[in-house]
Amino acid sequence: MSMLAELHRRQPDFARAGWVALAWLLACLVLAALDPRLFDGVSVWVKPAKFAASFVAWFWTLAWFWPALSPAQQAGRLAHAVVLMMLAMALFEQGWITWRAAWGAPSHFARDGMGAVVYALMGLGATLLVAGAALLGLMILWRGNPAVPRPSRLAAGLGLLLTGVLGGVTGFAIGGQGSAWVAGGSNAAGWPPFYWNFTAGDLRVAHFLAIHAMQAIPLAVWLWPRAMVAWGAAAGWAGMTWGALLLARAA
Repeated sequence: MSMLAELHRRQPDFARAGWVALAWLLACLVLAALDPRLFDGVSVWVKPAKFAASFVAWFWTLAWFWPALSPAQQAGRLAHAVVLMMLAMALFEQGWITWRAAWGAPSHFARDGMGAVVYALMGLGATLLVAGAALLGLMILWRGNPAVPRPSRLAAGLGLLLTGVLGGVTGFAIGGQGSAWVAGGSNAAGWPPFYWNFTAGDLRVAHFLAIHAMQAIPLAVWLWPRAMVAWGAAAGWAGMTWGALLLARAA
């Protein structure tokens, strides 16, 4: 519990958002067990559960690395605006995905009038989320907290920056494709819990890798606290993400 308490000490807004996402995830799992309805071959509650789980990791990671910003940056208007924007966009995205799941309707690539409009707004919301992560990463790299060891500071900054850049690239690839799959596929043929389809050119694999750069690179530096490890892990993770994207596009 000390680590959870530390999250609240570091950035209470992000810490609380992680708890809300965790409660949301548990509610979706309970509903999936009780509700027999399927969409695309899987429970209608799979998508909101996956997004809630992602937001748990997203917000608790942001809370943990908040001290890598300098004290002036932490107290500044820009960082405060990023926090408010991320909380608002996450609530909008998670709320819409859950609402559509409750009705058994698609939240992504929706073709009905309201669904199509809100899906376009979801694209803007997702872009703002990854842009916020990239901005925080740049702030850390440019003038982060000197009290934080340089390898940890580099890992946090590079991880957030890569999450923002690669998350945006892979997200736009999915949006431009108009589907999560290049060769046509379905969740029913995928592997749980993510339901990736490795024979249909599933672009979500690359997107998953991109979004979790913010955890992968700091983990590498935690195992081996060297500045060069941060740079090497960033290069390796970026290469792996790009390779997964190219493999999917080649299907």
